[in-house]
Amino acid sequence: MVQVQARASAKPQALAGVRVVDFTWVRAGPWATRWLGALGAEVIKVEWPLVGPGRRGGRAMNSDVDSRNNSGHFDDTNANKLGFTIDVRSTKGMELIRRLISVSDIVIENFSPRVMRSWGLGYEDLCKLRPDIIYISQSGFGHSGRNTEYLTMGHSAQAVSGMTYLSGLPDKPPAGWGWSYLDDTGGMYVALSAITAIYHRNITGHGQHVDQSQMMTGMVLNGPAHLDFSINGRPSYRPGYPPGNRTHWPGTPLVNNYRGRTVAPHNAYRTSPEGYNDWCAIACSTDDEWQRLVGVMGSPAWAIDNKFANLSGRLAHQEELDRGIESWTKTLGKYELMDRCQAVGVRAMPVQSNEDRVENDPQLRHREMYIGVEHPNLGNRKLQNAPFKLSNTPAWNQLPAPLIGQHNREILEGILGMSHDELVAGYEDGTFWPKGVERLPYIEEIIQAGPLQVEEKSMVYPGSSPLRSGNGIDSLSPHGPLSGLRVLELADEKGQWCGKMMGDLGADVIKIEPLGGSSTRSVGPFLDDIPNRERSLSFWHYNTSKRGITINLESEDGRDLFRRLASKADVILESFRPGYLPSLGLGYEDLSRENQGLIMCSLTPFGQTGPWRDYLTSDMLHLAAGGQMASCGYDAADEPDAPPIAAVGGQAWHMGGHYAYIGITAALVNRTVTGKGQYVDASVHEACALTTEGAISNWIDNGKVVQRQTGRHAAITPSAQTQYRCKDGKYVSIRHIGGLSPQQLQTMAKWMEGYGMAGDLLDEKYKDSAIILEDIKHIDEVVIEFIKNNTRDVVYHGFQQLGFSWGAVRTPDEQLDDGHLQDRGFWLEVEHPELGRSFQYPGSAAIWSESPFSISRRAPLIGEHNEEVLCGELGLTRAELSVLTEGGSV
Repeated sequence: MVQVQARASAKPQALAGVRVVDFTWVRAGPWATRWLGALGAEVIKVEWPLVGPGRRGGRAMNSDVDSRNNSGHFDDTNANKLGFTIDVRSTKGMELIRRLISVSDIVIENFSPRVMRSWGLGYEDLCKLRPDIIYISQSGFGHSGRNTEYLTMGHSAQAVSGMTYLSGLPDKPPAGWGWSYLDDTGGMYVALSAITAIYHRNITGHGQHVDQSQMMTGMVLNGPAHLDFSINGRPSYRPGYPPGNRTHWPGTPLVNNYRGRTVAPHNAYRTSPEGYNDWCAIACSTDDEWQRLVGVMGSPAWAIDNKFANLSGRLAHQEELDRGIESWTKTLGKYELMDRCQAVGVRAMPVQSNEDRVENDPQLRHREMYIGVEHPNLGNRKLQNAPFKLSNTPAWNQLPAPLIGQHNREILEGILGMSHDELVAGYEDGTFWPKGVERLPYIEEIIQAGPLQVEEKSMVYPGSSPLRSGNGIDSLSPHGPLSGLRVLELADEKGQWCGKMMGDLGADVIKIEPLGGSSTRSVGPFLDDIPNRERSLSFWHYNTSKRGITINLESEDGRDLFRRLASKADVILESFRPGYLPSLGLGYEDLSRENQGLIMCSLTPFGQTGPWRDYLTSDMLHLAAGGQMASCGYDAADEPDAPPIAAVGGQAWHMGGHYAYIGITAALVNRTVTGKGQYVDASVHEACALTTEGAISNWIDNGKVVQRQTGRHAAITPSAQTQYRCKDGKYVSIRHIGGLSPQQLQTMAKWMEGYGMAGDLLDEKYKDSAIILEDIKHIDEVVIEFIKNNTRDVVYHGFQQLGFSWGAVRTPDEQLDDGHLQDRGFWLEVEHPELGRSFQYPGSAAIWSESPFSISRRAPLIGEHNEEVLCGELGLTRAELSVLTEGGSV
């Protein structure tokens, strides 16, 4: 038996004592529970040797061992868990599962909605086993709504959500994401929901069902595009969109493309020696930054031409601008180019492959992103670590992924109290291992080992957390799970998404802005295309459910006001450059002296330490250095000169915000037990580096660099096309036909025959499974011909109703009239009283049964709540507030 890894630290972990029953499979669900385990939860992965997509996923590392236990990708996705095999279809097996759930805190699954109910384990059934159970489900479309039975994998979820369309060049097929972004990000939403629900239960004593939709997880990340259409009427199908890596595509209307501010240059450029991933991303946000770039390039004659001196000129001559810059970048390696640019204050970062991140990134090395963990079959193997550092309860990889059924003895005897004789009988009758399937050597060792000793149980398995009594908050009232928390947000684009998530889930988030308002208020699109700091639709989206005040932290009076607010706060979220707040006497050590329960999260580009900690970045630059661009783009056959592509929409900031939220809520859970706060050092770069699905495992396991492919997963070898253009010019994302039974093929062919396009698929020969397997290429060709001759929605809905996890490549604005979203109450009317209007906003990817998500208010006007907070809560008089305003402190 493999024992638990020695602790990397003597410190406790935030979720210690929380037990999770993990029914998840493939990627999104297991990726979530992996991080709960890294935070100290006891995660029990329930499997069966005859089923289990994921164990054979990715490339095998060691061909000398059983194929179920030699996948490096599975190891990385399922670290920090215990392995348990049981036949849930048997009466005895289900009885034991029910006993396990009754002594557990959380049940997590990502099956289709009918599976758990068919087992008698729906939420109502779980509550009978443990009244305060937390049940997190994530299916493709959620557990309610007219399309609830539709199936997704990561690729189809992101197609339907609008995410796939955001990445690519104008007038070209969508480039997509190059990996299943919504498997990784869907997993983050499961994890953050689970931790939030544990916090809520620790406060109120109530569990709940959180019903997540994987597809809708992607939709909430398209907010500005949704508002631009619902408010301004601007569609996504338009000239120059999506704009590749640029903020504006030359020769098209000058409108904001949801990449932040409209600037130039903003692109990826070839570098020496012009190999596959020899690219560097450069962005200049101001005229001053452009002049610095001109200087570092050696002030070439073309660059000092007056037509490039201002933004308007650079946008008007962007093609010439980019050619000139690339003529210089080709003379330097991407890391040398980055160093030269950053040394003079120019934003530049290399496009890093999976190899680069593991082998060549000094920042990730300094932050210990890849640390080896001993696996019984794979040896000492690097695993990816958390992109945040908790000062008191660190997250760490405590276990490699379990061998299948590895911990049955500890779970059955140690947790459920089964005798060893009963354990042996369960193996003999097929409850714990299928009859007729060869038992692996360690399974025989379990059977022969004898009874589990008490000291073994207590050393490894701390047991479930006790039921905690609430503090009197009525969880059945319409308050979010973070209700009662006070959060101070001092954040720009890096942190405002994290603050919005906390606010929409019930926290009282006070956004503290400089006197003229946050710089993010100058980011379009704007209401009716009228630029104004109170009309930014981007700011509106990212700052719902917050109150807003203005404080000048450079003044002593301003700092004193902030200290007074901090003394009563639960959480401070800030995104200033490292060291700035401590230089003002407002660092965590300063503020926590007066508030020992304070949790402070610094979300910065690269974290608080390391050689890159002070480097300048942008969303695109993070997608370059984080590995997204190296995986996203086009086949050389489709677009031979295409650059690696960064998707629009602030996705790097989203990734950073998701992990910062997880770090904060984990600290909050720990505080409910210890009463103590802590400091969270979160890094956007590390969050991005962690969010490319199997790319890192491909390098660690096989030493292979993934290649970009049009509209589908990057891979180390070319794979079959999965994105096809339909009759109406729109696209679908498919999984090729395979493994069909004769009955399934007949059902599909009869449906296609209704359109006169079944070909020969109704032939009697296809009632033979062997013939289907032999002719699968031909069957594929018939299906592809059907796709090309029908509209996207006919193909998408038709094949979904046949049980195929295919996705329509939709734009964000195509979703406003989606009946399924209306069934789930996704779209929310948000009132803007100063305008006398209400606007439709995207809501939540999840339905919380006991503590509902809501948008409690629209984004604040500049200083809107100064009097309410500073006078009403800090006790200033209006006269004092007036003096502070006149003095430039408020």
